[in-house]
Amino acid sequence: MSNQEVKQKILDWFKSQKKSRFYIKDVEKGLSDIPKSEVKKAVKEMIDEKTLEYWSSGSTTYLMLPGAKKDE
Repeated sequence: MSNQEVKQKILDWFKSQKKSRFYIKDVEKGLSDIPKSEVKKAVKEMIDEKTLEYWSSGSTTYLMLPGAKKDE
């Protein structure tokens, strides 16, 4: 599976969820057919590309789609 395909699967997974913020482990579990190392690498690249972003509650850091917090 190419890196672009992994990124698309991650985006599709985020969009299909009811919640907007997730731990990296949630993403890895949701995409269990893809090796964890590939998911982590793709998530890192997506953050660099601003396709995903971090959100922090002060004690915990989550991943979310850009602007997702405003939609809640």
